[in-house]
Amino acid sequence: MQYSSGIPGGVFPGAGAFPHMAGVQTSIANSQVLGYLGRALSLEFSAAQHYLAQASLAKTRNELNYAESFVTLANEELQHANLITDRMVSQGALPAGSVLRPASVANNVLEALRSCEERELALIQLYSEAVHYCANIGAKEDHALFTKLLQEEQSQLMRVHAWLQEYYQALSKTQQPNGSFV
Repeated sequence: MQYSSGIPGGVFPGAGAFPHMAGVQTSIANSQVLGYLGRALSLEFSAAQHYLAQASLAKTRNELNYAESFVTLANEELQHANLITDRMVSQGALPAGSVLRPASVANNVLEALRSCEERELALIQLYSEAVHYCANIGAKEDHALFTKLLQEEQSQLMRVHAWLQEYYQALSKTQQPNGSFV
């Protein structure tokens, strides 16, 4: 007697047991590239966690416009984590478990923006290294991903710098004397 589940295929999973995802190409995984992907995933998750914490802190200080901006940054970092995970899976790897850097306390928006700037710079540094490495070994798909992530992190850093500039301008307007000494 033979068991039949009505489902085509055997009971043991093999190459045909899982659906093929269109557009996903597996390639021979390079351990260095996987290392960059793993570190990037940890940094992206850490940044997202940090930005969400800054959003909550900004809400407690009634800085709702900054809180909303921090949530937007967090969502962008989570999208980056999604892209990185997709790339890892396409290379036959799964995330091994990220160790997240703890969020830091910011007592004001200036401290919050400076801490965000620091995290963006760390991501930019990592992606710059990864782009150069992938270019040197001819890993076109990884190079394209790291280049895209690098450009998006640079764009985020420019936004953080713009928010810092706006903050300093608003601060200088509130510190202008109303009258003269004469």
